[in-house]
Amino acid sequence: MIYNRDIRDRVARPAIPTPRLAATDVAVSGARFRELPELARLQRRAFSPGLAYGLGTLVLLWALPNVRFLVARRGDQVVGCAIGDRQSGDTRVINLAVDPDVQRRGIGTALLRALEEALPKGNVLLMVEKENTGAQALYRNEGYLPAGAANDYYGRGRHGIWMQKHRVVGPPTKLRF
Repeated sequence: MIYNRDIRDRVARPAIPTPRLAATDVAVSGARFRELPELARLQRRAFSPGLAYGLGTLVLLWALPNVRFLVARRGDQVVGCAIGDRQSGDTRVINLAVDPDVQRRGIGTALLRALEEALPKGNVLLMVEKENTGAQALYRNEGYLPAGAANDYYGRGRHGIWMQKHRVVGPPTKLRF
C-alpha cells in the first residue's frame, strides 16, 4: 500500500469543464439503505457479468464504518454510485458505477470528486480494467496516473491497471504490491 504522513494539504485540481445533463443537475450524497437493491441493479447494468457487486456485497460495504458510499441522483432516479475507504492512511476507490444510459455526462466526475472530498487525506488508489479506456480517460482527467498492472485481476485474460492520484506535498510515495 501507499504510505504518507497524512498531510491535509491537497494538490490544486486543474480546471476541467464538467459536462451537464440536459435536464437537471445531478445531486451526490450518501447512499440510503433502501436504495441498495436499486444500486445492485445499477451494478448489473454498468458492469459485465461477474464484476457487478450484488446486494449482499453492497449491504456489507454500506454497513462498514470506514467506507464512504455515495449516490448520484437525478430527481428520484439513481444514476450512479461511488464507494471508497481509507486504507493505510490513503484513500481507495473501491467502485465507481454510472448508469450506461447517462455515461459521459459528468456523473462519474462528480462522483469521483465527491468521494475525494469525503475522504480528503492521503493519495488515492484505484483499479481499472485495461480495456476500459473511457474510465481511464476520466481518471487521467482528474489527475490519476498509471502506477502498476495486475494480470488476470478481473478474471482470466482480463487485466487491471492500478492508477494513483498524489494528493500530498512532497515526493510521491511508492506502491508496494
